[in-house]
Amino acid sequence: MSKQSGIERIRSFRNRTLALSRQFCATNLAIVGLLAIAIPSIPASAASNKFELCVLELDRANVPPEQAIKACAEAFVPEDLSECVLRIDLQTPTSGSDALEACKKVRRPVELARCVITINNRTQNPEVFSVLDHCRRSLLPLRFSECVIGLSSQSDFSTARTLETCIAAEDFPSQLFPPSSPNPSSPRLEFTPDTIPAPEIPLNSDS
Repeated sequence: MSKQSGIERIRSFRNRTLALSRQFCATNLAIVGLLAIAIPSIPASAASNKFELCVLELDRANVPPEQAIKACAEAFVPEDLSECVLRIDLQTPTSGSDALEACKKVRRPVELARCVITINNRTQNPEVFSVLDHCRRSLLPLRFSECVIGLSSQSDFSTARTLETCIAAEDFPSQLFPPSSPNPSSPRLEFTPDTIPAPEIPLNSDS
């Protein structure tokens, strides 16, 4: 094989390699571009500023700007508040403004959202505002939603009746936990003025 033909083969191999590399890079760039279009971009500053993220998410839930700014400024954990509102707005028939009123009144807003969404998705004909109100009133929203779903699946109760039953159970009525009564076998100690010993008064030797 001549020196010239060897050089030509090397050049041909290099050109094919460069062409494949360019094709690979172009394909990857196209995939990245499609992902960028499919996933809404969030400003980089919002990733590090929880108040900005809160306002942006409330805006996606169609909460009026003045209402959103005030709510985020007053929130103890702004990103949890906006996540609660946005989840409820996107996954239930509840409006963003109604969701905001409930989310800002609870200590566990993300759990509130899960409670509302789960009950709406897994019960028959739930009344939206009633579900939102009962989840807000519950001290343990996740446990409450489990109660509602479990009773609804194993009884003929309507969702409205199940909501009331589960919220009432959180009050721990005395019928479920009656006050403890004294053991009749244990003697009862009674004290009278005659049986209570008088305090000892130390004697002063100097008197």
